Amino acid sequence: MLYNAKMKKITFFILLILLFSLFFSFIGAQEEPIKTLEVEYPEIRDIKPVYAQGEGLPDYVIYIIQLLIFLAGGISIISLVGGGVVWLTSMGDPGKVKDAKERISSAIFGIIIVFSSSLFLSSIDPSLLELEELEVVEVEESFPSGIYLSSQKNITEKMVEEDVSITRLTSPERNLEKKGESVQTLLIANPIDERGDVLGYYYGVVLHEKQGFRGRCEFYVNEDPDPVSFQLDKKNISSISVIKINRNPLGVGSVTAYEKPDFREDYPFEKLKISVKKFTPLSIGGVWSIDIEGSYAVILSSGSNWEETEDGCGVFLDSKPISDLKGHHMNLCNPRKETPIYAAYDSCSTHYIVLPLY
Repeated sequence: MLYNAKMKKITFFILLILLFSLFFSFIGAQEEPIKTLEVEYPEIRDIKPVYAQGEGLPDYVIYIIQLLIFLAGGISIISLVGGGVVWLTSMGDPGKVKDAKERISSAIFGIIIVFSSSLFLSSIDPSLLELEELEVVEVEESFPSGIYLSSQKNITEKMVEEDVSITRLTSPERNLEKKGESVQTLLIANPIDERGDVLGYYYGVVLHEKQGFRGRCEFYVNEDPDPVSFQLDKKNISSISVIKINRNPLGVGSVTAYEKPDFREDYPFEKLKISVKKFTPLSIGGVWSIDIEGSYAVILSSGSNWEETEDGCGVFLDSKPISDLKGHHMNLCNPRKETPIYAAYDSCSTHYIVLPLY
């Protein structure tokens, strides 16, 4: 009796699944075409995700119907095999033989229902069980994400494919050797997802005149999914800072600049604005310490553009408070002898940028 009750539950479950299949089929069986729904496939190893696009019946309805029919058929087959095993191992026990027969009967009944439902759905609309009209569209990046430097006046896909006069970077480079002397074009290509949107971060770039991130500098950023090119007007580039900027920052933390070392509040200090996309003037007379709370990149400069930043830039990516900038090349301006063996300097910082790190 107990087993018979279980079989009734299984049969009821199969019927319930098929009723759901019918329900979803009638949702899709409309005269007016339904808007295309993009179905996202997961990435497997090196295979990029694709989108399946179809018109008329939404793709998700077809997937649900097929899944429900598969589940119902699977349960029926498992029950049929289980009934056969119980019969073979019953050793002539009348109770076990009876239970096995009931299980096999219920399984056969379930298979008949699944087969009949498939024929019924197919007679309503063959597209309920077919995905032939779906168009698979692969999304490919025209430029793999990264920072491109070229001695040419433009950068094309063909040049990237053939690696002609192209330098691609994804991390800071202290020494570009002689490559930077002839750089004319900078191209920033952000990582994009399958929909063509920018992923979790986009690139910001600081170009430096001298090796070791020194000398004149300039900041470039691309927030868009499409690659963006910048003409460098024969700037001599010898090193480059690459910053991954968080596209969806939490907004937690702050950055404070102080005129004196050790975060001394008895001297002027300034709360720096977050997510600034260009150099902003400081309201204080230089920076000798930076209190960074959170994950932020801080760029200090002696001007707002290449012509004004002769004394250089300081790029701080470690997201740690910096209590004293003494000895940093950013603060070696206007040396003056205070003692025979000690020279004091003024701060070079007049402008800043603060960016949330990814």
